[in-house]
Amino acid sequence: MRITIALPVLNEEAVLLDSVERVLEAVRSLLPSDIVTVVVADNGSSDRTAEIGQQLANTKPMVHYLRLEERGKGLAVFAAWNQVPADVYVFTDIDLAADLSALPDLVNAIRGGAGLSVGSRFHPASTVERSAGRQFYSLGYRNLLKATFGTSVSDVPCGLKAASASVVAEIVPQVRDRGWFFDTELVVRSERAGFEVHEIPVRWCETTIPGRVSKVNAPKLAAEYFRQVLRLKREL
Repeated sequence: MRITIALPVLNEEAVLLDSVERVLEAVRSLLPSDIVTVVVADNGSSDRTAEIGQQLANTKPMVHYLRLEERGKGLAVFAAWNQVPADVYVFTDIDLAADLSALPDLVNAIRGGAGLSVGSRFHPASTVERSAGRQFYSLGYRNLLKATFGTSVSDVPCGLKAASASVVAEIVPQVRDRGWFFDTELVVRSERAGFEVHEIPVRWCETTIPGRVSKVNAPKLAAEYFRQVLRLKREL
């Protein structure tokens, strides 16, 4: 089976090399019979990310480097998935807070007929280490989405997801947001279209990496999410 793994990055020189090596090792050990392509989707970095990404592409056969001048996590995922045709499309955040041991379950859910599979920090079998503040915002967002859209997915924004070729062809082009809300819109639109969304447990560890600055401003992102929820509600 062909699998494309998108790694959206923005100014990630501190972690890019190590994270890609960890992804490649996970692929070799956990998905040995699949044809996997890892796409480093760089959306506007101004540090050494481009240099490192190109170096990886030149030395690692499974790695492609894609440069985008416009910023946006969703845009990066969308472009990476469009670059390499596959049967299963995956993306994960570059900090790899969601342990890659979940990859087989993520992919197998799509093999089994699901349209989307998503990691869930709220799954009973998950183990999670994260700050109380992040947990608070996550619970509030979960309740907002359930009340607004009736979604059955417990952890819509978790940064580890896989999609079927059908979802990528039919649903992804409908997703208007190309930023952080991309995850939410993808899940909600897929559910509304009748695709099965399967949640899997994850080992999640929110760590501080020397030299890396988080791209997430939680209060600002919460306000943006609320605005996008209202927009999507009107459209649906």
